[in-house]
Formats: sequence, C-alpha cells, structure tokens
Amino acid sequence: MNIRRILTGSALLAVLAVQPMAANAASAAPAEATASTANAAPDCQRWPDSNTFGTYCSYADGNRYFRAMAKCKNGRTVPGQWKRVGSGTWSYAYCTSVNSSLSYGWAEIGN
Repeated sequence: MNIRRILTGSALLAVLAVQPMAANAASAAPAEATASTANAAPDCQRWPDSNTFGTYCSYADGNRYFRAMAKCKNGRTVPGQWKRVGSGTWSYAYCTSVNSSLSYGWAEIGN
C-alpha cells in the first residue's frame, strides 16, 4: 500500500524548519506534506481536540483511502478507520483508547 502522511500540531516543527509554511501560517491546525508526498498535495481537513484527531480528505492525488493517525502523549500511536476519499465520512483516532491524550495527529493516505 502506498502511504503518505500529512502532519499537524507539534510534529510540524521539524518539517517547518526545512519547508516553511505558505500564507496560511496562522491556521489553528496547519498541515504540511512530508518530503515523500507526490507532486499534488492531498486536500484534507483536520479536527483535533485534547484527546482525538479527526481527518477528512476530499482529494488525495489518485489515492482511494485515508485514515486519521494520532500520536498520544504516552508515546503510543493510534490509527483511525480507513475511509474512502471523497466519501464525506471522517476518520477519527482516539487516544482515550490507550488511556492518554493527543500529542499530534496526521492523515495517512493509501490506495
């Protein structure tokens, strides 16, 4: 499966040092594609709170599926369910499932 990440939250710090964000730097939940991302960036919305990371992708450069991934403060990574790109359905990853809270999250894209 071809998988790519879109990061948000504190995970962006390392990415931003190499690739500064464009005009929307003031966004509450910024996204930046990693270097392994193909030419066209996926169009994904993000929704984090203190325990949960949610995402929805309406476009993903020819890929068919996406899911939310959450890195929790206890160090564990929690996946959301795979959803079809453009379906109108969000994927959520819950850190409460591992007795923790959210550190950061990203959208994982795959075929």
